[in-house]
Amino acid sequence: MPRGIGLMGGHVCIVIFLFVSLTVPASVLAQVNAVATFPVLADFVAAVGGELVTVKSLVPFGGDPHGWEPTPQDARMIADADVVFCNGLGLETWVERLVQNAANDRVVIVTLAEGLPALPYHSDDGAHSDHEHSHGKYDPHMWLDVTYAMAYVQRIAAVLGELDPDNSTVYHKQAESYLQELAELDQWLLDVTAQIPDQNRKIITYHHAFAYFAKRYGFETEAYLVLNPDREPSAGDMMQLTKLLASHPRRVMFTEPQVNIGKRYTEAAVDEVGGKLFTLYTGSLTASVPTYIEMMRHNGKVLLEALQ
Repeated sequence: MPRGIGLMGGHVCIVIFLFVSLTVPASVLAQVNAVATFPVLADFVAAVGGELVTVKSLVPFGGDPHGWEPTPQDARMIADADVVFCNGLGLETWVERLVQNAANDRVVIVTLAEGLPALPYHSDDGAHSDHEHSHGKYDPHMWLDVTYAMAYVQRIAAVLGELDPDNSTVYHKQAESYLQELAELDQWLLDVTAQIPDQNRKIITYHHAFAYFAKRYGFETEAYLVLNPDREPSAGDMMQLTKLLASHPRRVMFTEPQVNIGKRYTEAAVDEVGGKLFTLYTGSLTASVPTYIEMMRHNGKVLLEALQ
């Protein structure tokens, strides 16, 4: 059976965090074959692993990790993997069965959100009736708070160091460098969002994904239509959201690039009130926004443009 670091399928292991320094070799061969469930996590692993790790994402650029349908190619990726990094908290409901069916006996499963303080979903939130969230009781979108992303990176470094102890110091050195970039990103977001007036610091979205972001950077998630982006809102949800949108100081709503089902609903809502629709990134990267840092900088700039 696959080994687990974090919690998945009942497998629990302890991770020890170490940070030491060493210069990265100029030319090395990959020592670890890693798979991540979606591109943001793959970007974290690539930043820590560098040339020592080959990492692939099961969900491609532009895909949605909530409702991904695994392919035979995904099964082959899992079969060849030394380690699989997933988020957890019910985000990737499809990954456990994929691992059980395709993984080799030595693979390590790492649940990056395991053990971190999670925000619960509240049944009285938003403008929706989708209270029974198919992905669990807790919001899984931790990485939208950069400080949680930093915790993910620390865990990735520890895991890679355990799998490849000869290069442990390299992984931790590369993690230290990336963590410094993330600390600078976090401060940049704090500075940028501080320019938005208090009365405008309300986020209305299609999909409820920004609770961690809002808590860290001083926003209120005033309304959302659905908890699960592959579900459609009811007529009552639309009426309630339209009323909230009409009362918003800027009459702006935010969607995500991978949202397909909800596109016509978000466009109808903003058209109804003479508002404007903006795009924020959550779990999906694209060719134009190919890294986590670029994704978060995009989000900061869009929020400033929409709400200042």
